[in-house]
Amino acid sequence: MKVEKVAEQKLYQAPADWLESAVKTLREAGVEVLAPTATGDGDVELASVASGDGAVAREYVNLHLPLKRLFFPETEVLLEYDQKGDGDVDLRTPDRTARGEAVIIGCRPCDAAAIDVLDQVFEWDYEDTPYASRREKATVVAFACTEPDEHCFCTSVGGSPQDARGSDVLVLPAQDGGVLMQVSTPKGHALVERLGLTPAPADAAPAEAPQVEARFDPEKIKAWLDDNFDSEYWDEVALRCLGCGACSYLCPTCHCFDIVDEATWKGGERRRNWDCCSFGLFTKHASGHNPRAEQSARCRQRVMHKFKYFPERFGTLACVGCGRCVRACGVGQGLPTVLAGIPAEQPAEEQS
Repeated sequence: MKVEKVAEQKLYQAPADWLESAVKTLREAGVEVLAPTATGDGDVELASVASGDGAVAREYVNLHLPLKRLFFPETEVLLEYDQKGDGDVDLRTPDRTARGEAVIIGCRPCDAAAIDVLDQVFEWDYEDTPYASRREKATVVAFACTEPDEHCFCTSVGGSPQDARGSDVLVLPAQDGGVLMQVSTPKGHALVERLGLTPAPADAAPAEAPQVEARFDPEKIKAWLDDNFDSEYWDEVALRCLGCGACSYLCPTCHCFDIVDEATWKGGERRRNWDCCSFGLFTKHASGHNPRAEQSARCRQRVMHKFKYFPERFGTLACVGCGRCVRACGVGQGLPTVLAGIPAEQPAEEQS
């Protein structure tokens, strides 16, 4: 499913109670609405809501779990199979039409931009049917950031607190204190029409975006990575890395997975599960050989993939600066720390 973009992004104005009204209108039409909801442990997660009145969290830096899990779940059944008495095998694929239309309200721009990254992966050499079926039925409404924290670094990777990439609608605070909706796709236009919103006046403008200081230059990082595959710097990074995979599992763009058969004598399931390049078993062959046997090689792979290999293949970074890797790391070593430590200004021969 290729995501369509409109030729020109348009602004719509929304009333102060637009969220409550939107949830009510959509639910009455049989549309599932997922919105930010406070959990018992103090986090904010996307959850199905029946009403926007009091149920939707309004103040949060970011969702704890990435938006990607709604399109690329932690585990999913790709097919089921049964052994027949005649030795034949009966194959069944899950019903992809079971879940209906959904509107996802309240992710941050970095999460929406990450879905734009994942689209390139799952629609690359062939269309991934499970992923595409979920994307086709979902409309993404992102909330512009108003108070990013010290771990956010979207501006370092080409984003911003008001980035519209990946979202069908971006909700922006207006200069006059109201709310504006920036529509980027046909899905977004269909949503604002369903909600009965009107185009914003010609002089309407969003409030100024908060400042997020850039921490590194991706172009300089890429230049250093091109020449420093065997740098001793990777050993320094690995000394601090626990190899736990928390950064990858919470990363909105990481998309590594493994496919396994869970079988009995009479049948079973073929499942796709999230995996992580930080794990020692990730590249281990059946022969016992592991091309990335050392943690330093695995740390290097994570950085190389996001800032060298992915840009070379798809023309964009595989990082959106959400800051989850920093918040989740047990030793305080997120990507900004690793990248800021790269001696990008020095020629490769001085790194030995």
